[in-house]
Amino acid sequence: MKKYIFICMIFVFLHFAHAQDSFFDDSDLNDESANSETGQSLSSNFEFSGFAALGIRFYPHPDLKRAEAVPNFGINLKHSSSKTEIDSHFKFNMRTILEYPLDFIDECTMRAYLGDFVLSTGKMKLVWGRGDMLHVLDVFNANDFTDFTIPSYIDRRIGEPMIHLAYNAPIPLRLEAAWTPLMTPDRVSLKGPWVPSQIEEAKQKLSSTLFDGKFVDLFPSQKIENIMYTTIKDTLTAITSPPANITVNFPVLSDEEIDQISSQFNSLQKPVIKAILKSLSGKPITIDISGTLTEDKINEIAEKESKKYTKFIIEEFKTSLQKAGTIIQNFDLDPFIKIGMNSFLPDMNQIKYGQYGLRLSGSLGPTDMACQYYFGHYKTPSIDVSAMVEKAMSGGNIRDCVYYDPIHIFGMDFGAAIFMFNFRSEAAYYMSYDFKGHNPAVHNNSIQWVLGFDVDIPLNNINLNIQNIGSYILGFKNVKENNKNGFIDMDWNKAEKASNNKLVVNISDLWLHENLTDSITIIWGIEHNDAVIMPKIKYRIKDEFYVEGTGAYIYAKDKKSEFASWKNNHFVQLSFEYHF
Repeated sequence: MKKYIFICMIFVFLHFAHAQDSFFDDSDLNDESANSETGQSLSSNFEFSGFAALGIRFYPHPDLKRAEAVPNFGINLKHSSSKTEIDSHFKFNMRTILEYPLDFIDECTMRAYLGDFVLSTGKMKLVWGRGDMLHVLDVFNANDFTDFTIPSYIDRRIGEPMIHLAYNAPIPLRLEAAWTPLMTPDRVSLKGPWVPSQIEEAKQKLSSTLFDGKFVDLFPSQKIENIMYTTIKDTLTAITSPPANITVNFPVLSDEEIDQISSQFNSLQKPVIKAILKSLSGKPITIDISGTLTEDKINEIAEKESKKYTKFIIEEFKTSLQKAGTIIQNFDLDPFIKIGMNSFLPDMNQIKYGQYGLRLSGSLGPTDMACQYYFGHYKTPSIDVSAMVEKAMSGGNIRDCVYYDPIHIFGMDFGAAIFMFNFRSEAAYYMSYDFKGHNPAVHNNSIQWVLGFDVDIPLNNINLNIQNIGSYILGFKNVKENNKNGFIDMDWNKAEKASNNKLVVNISDLWLHENLTDSITIIWGIEHNDAVIMPKIKYRIKDEFYVEGTGAYIYAKDKKSEFASWKNNHFVQLSFEYHF
C-alpha cells in the first residue's frame, strides 16, 4: 500500500509540477555532496550526476575478526524551469536490492513555485532544526541505524512520502506545513556487529524472569490446595444420597481472588498465573465417592483429591509456561525493520500513522529562530511485555502487544553568529499520553535539547564544532519502580539515570588547495561512560576521484555503558569514490 500511495502522490502532483525542498544543511562536515555539484548539464534545464563507491572494512578484534566490502552506487537527476523543479536520487547496493527495494528511490521530490508559496511533494527528506547533524526537532523521517558508521546525517534518513507547503512572507518570516500519510519506523541491525544491546537484553530479561528455576517453586500450590479442599468438602457434605461418583467444578475465582493468589509473583509472572487460573475456572473434576460418606471419609477424599488436582494444575501450569516460552523466545524482531514482512508488526500503512507539523521561522539581524509543532508516533516500537506473556499463554497474537506510541512535540530553535562563533540550539518537549509515567509500555514525557557552536580557528583551515545532545525523562522515579517490580520499562537505561547526554566534538581541516581534508570526531556518553573516536582523511586524487581512510575506536567502561555490546567493533576502512 505504501508503494501505491507514493506513486499516486507523484502522479497527482505532476499535474501541477513542482520540485524538491532540499535541506542539506546536515551534509557531512567536510564531504562534498554527491548530488548535482559534479553534475553535467545535458541541456539548459537538465542535470545528471552520480557516484560509485567501494568501502573495504576490517574489524581487527579477535572476537570479531573479519573483513567486508561495501559497494554503493548513486544516480541523481534534476530538471528545472522558471516555475518548477524535479529532483530525484536513486541508490543501488545489495541491501536495497535484497531487503529494502523501495529504497531504490532515495528521494524523488517535485516543487512548484507559486508566488510566495512553494509546494513540494514526493518521497522527501525534510530537515527541521538548527543543529549540525544532531537534532531533536527533525522527526518526520526515520533513521537507518543498521550501520553505525554511516557518516552523513542525511544518508541515514529514510525518505518518506510527503507533502510540504512553505510560505515566504514579505518580511523575514517563513511558515511551513508538512504532512505524511504513513510512517516508516527506525531500522536497527538484527545480525552482524551492530545489533543494539537493548534487543537481546529485553529477551534475556524476559526469559530469566519467566523461566528461571525458582519460578515453578513459587507457584501457590498450598493456596490452590486449600481452595480445592474447601470446595470438594462442601460439595460432598451437601450430598444426601451419594452416587458412585460426582463431578465437582473447579471454583470460578473472582478477579480479586486471582489477584490475591498471584500477589507473591512479580509483574512478568503474574499474567502467567492469572491466565492458568482463569482457564481452570469452572473446569469439571470427577471424584469417586463409592461407599458411605462419613465425616472422616469426606475429609479423606477432600484431602486426597485436592492434592491430586493441585498437582494436575501445576503440570498444566508448566505446559503453559513451555508454550509461552517457545512463543516469546522465538519472537522475531524482523518486523521492526521489514515493513509488511512479518505478522507481528503493526500495520503502519494506515492513515492513523500519518504525521503532520507546523513550523514558523524568522530572522532578526544575525539571529535566526523558529518554533514548531509536530504530531506523529515514536519510530522505535514499544512492547507491553505483561500483555505479551498473557497473549502467549492464551495462544493469542502477540502482534497486538507491539505498537508505536503517539507523541506531540513542541519545540523551538535558535541560531546566531556572534563574533567568530556560530551558535545553535534546539529544545523540545516530547509529550506522550502517559502523563504520570506509570505505564511501563509507554514512553514518559521528556525534555530534549541540542546546544553547540562552531568556530573557524585562524590556523590553517581548522574548524572546531562542539555540540551537546541530551534528554531528561520526567517521572523517572516511576521508571525505577517499574524496573524494581520486574517490568521492562521503555525508558529504562543501563545508567539508571533520568538524563542522557552526549558531547560531540569535531575538528576538521583542509590542505593542498582543499584537495586533502582530515577530521576527527569524538562522541562521549557522559552518563554511560562510553566514547567513540572516529578519524578520517580524504584526498582528491584526480578530477572527481577520491580515496578515503576512516576508522572507529569504541570505548565502554563497563556493562552499564550504552556501547557495551559494541566495545569490540573497532574497525578501519579504506574507500574509493568516483563522482561523475
